[in-house]
Amino acid sequence: MPRTILAFNGDFESRLALHWLANERGYEVVTLSINLGQETYLEPLGELALELGASSAQVVDRREVFLRDFALPVLRADAIYQGSCYLGSALARYLIAQELVRVAREEGCTSVAHAAASKGNDQVRLETAIGAQDPRLRVLAPVREWNLKNMEDKLNYARKRRLPIEEPKGGPVAVDRNLWGVSLYLSDVTDPWKEPPAEAFVLTRALDKTPDQAANITIGFKAGIPQSLNETEIDSIKLVRELNRLGGDHSIGRSDVVEDRLFGIKSREFYESPAPTILHAAHRDLESMVQSRETIQLREALSRRYAELVYMGFWFHDARRALQAFFDESQRLVTGEVRLKLYKGSVSVMGRRSPHSLYDSRLANQTNLEFFDNQWAKGFASLWSLPSRLAARQQGPDSED
Repeated sequence: MPRTILAFNGDFESRLALHWLANERGYEVVTLSINLGQETYLEPLGELALELGASSAQVVDRREVFLRDFALPVLRADAIYQGSCYLGSALARYLIAQELVRVAREEGCTSVAHAAASKGNDQVRLETAIGAQDPRLRVLAPVREWNLKNMEDKLNYARKRRLPIEEPKGGPVAVDRNLWGVSLYLSDVTDPWKEPPAEAFVLTRALDKTPDQAANITIGFKAGIPQSLNETEIDSIKLVRELNRLGGDHSIGRSDVVEDRLFGIKSREFYESPAPTILHAAHRDLESMVQSRETIQLREALSRRYAELVYMGFWFHDARRALQAFFDESQRLVTGEVRLKLYKGSVSVMGRRSPHSLYDSRLANQTNLEFFDNQWAKGFASLWSLPSRLAARQQGPDSED
């Protein structure tokens, strides 16, 4: 009997996929359920998997690995896809793929399986990541193989076999949540002019429900990694959870955007990303104090490319790894503290300090002539403007005269 490992999160499709693999295709199925910060109790998923036909079930906590090896490297790279997507869903798929490959090797599986939608980005991310780690593993995707064309077909399949399912309800089709935020998929909001229902959001308050009193916080970084909150050292999981709570209370990180999916299709997306929104704002501000102009200019271009690679499925690609090496080097001196105010959906930087600061108030003060001689300034201005004056003389509208 062939053996496979299935990524199992307990949703409707994954339940059907498990039963279909075990009973329609004759696989011995091992399931893997991963805690990435969904804030739900996952242990019952093991019992459910066994009830649906799995030979064994694993439920593991990988929150620390998720932040350390995926989310924080993206933070250090200032990577945000098209200005609004903090890549939480994509990063989760890469960790899932990594764990699937690990367990497949341990359990002697020749294939891995998933129940990602056949129209979405996730199937590509998962399968690209799996292939990059172990090209010998076959990927099974029941949603692309079974003859269940719509929701009614799937419900009839489950009812006839008396499977333990929760029939999908109205409202959001799915809530994809982890420590790095929430992606909401809404079935009844097809018109981009239509406002999403207020009850759809799970992490952030509506703007008119936020406190009238601002929250003031201080985040400390060491080599680009957040390590303290309000001058108290804190582990990464607690820090991110607390920032999600605080940011959510003040409607930080809620977005409704139209972005380009992996296949180039325009898609309306709803995100809630309080913690990464706050951390990116603080991190970029600290970088502006300790990095040179040339490094900042180079970083901005490479951050954009890095985000595109992550969004498109290339986490394990050599280009992403090479870019990571650049960002790791650029973060050596990104150490210090940033003071922020959270208020009515906005994150405002109120102050920053660093032992590696390149800012010198004496140099920045235009009235301070201690370091600048007037004649030096005159000579510099003359040299700097020389190309412009030469171009105007030779190529300007009056050059023929």
